[in-house]
Amino acid sequence: MSNLGFLLCGHYDNVDGISKAAFGQLASSINTFALKGIRFLTEVFSDETLSFGPFCARVLLENSCAALVGRLDPFRILYLSEFQTQPEYEHGKRARSAFSWAGDVIPDDKPGQAALWSLDYDIPKINRALFSKYLEHIYWKPAVYKMIDYVYTLPHDPVFTDILRIDADTYIAESKGRGMQLYSTLSKGVHWEFFTSALLFDEATVKNAIRDTFLLASHLGLTSHFIPTAYASLEPQEAVELYINFRRLVP
Repeated sequence: MSNLGFLLCGHYDNVDGISKAAFGQLASSINTFALKGIRFLTEVFSDETLSFGPFCARVLLENSCAALVGRLDPFRILYLSEFQTQPEYEHGKRARSAFSWAGDVIPDDKPGQAALWSLDYDIPKINRALFSKYLEHIYWKPAVYKMIDYVYTLPHDPVFTDILRIDADTYIAESKGRGMQLYSTLSKGVHWEFFTSALLFDEATVKNAIRDTFLLASHLGLTSHFIPTAYASLEPQEAVELYINFRRLVP
């Protein structure tokens, strides 16, 4: 069984109301597609893996980031959950406030706005995307330091190798870049942009993209539990145990 959904969504089951339903849905989706992704990684490469592997990994990538956005900015997910229950919500029409990769995850950095702090900035200029410089400064950097310090106190385990290589100063920039690259690659598999067999994904491309999605999501998920204000956070020991158990499933 995959536990990646719990690593990303935390103790959502300990609360009631809209948030329990929203994070429960995300955790279920993440666990389902993580299991499929693990199967695609470990089984012999097939047409099914070629056709559905990229779709599986892209769903996992988007839902993982949505869960993290929701835990760092709960109002965002609660608003969307509540809006989708209203009669004004239409399934066949995109809401302008809908969750979006560009905007909720990848910040819309404006040219010439290099400085984080200015008396002239109004609220719309304070970007709250998952990989924004504001969240990096306030949430992610301190959390990486805390997470690494905690992991260093634990008995050595080979699955910590990737974690202990993380540099707090570059982590979010690298995660953003990797996330954008994965999203672009996986989208080509989902939307089938290739019109010549010479450009079809091969086994290494598909499996590496699935594995890299797993690593990105699990690293972010573990680190998120070292953010004191994150919603439904796990205790450090529990978060690390979930991370270890999941990483051992990923070849």
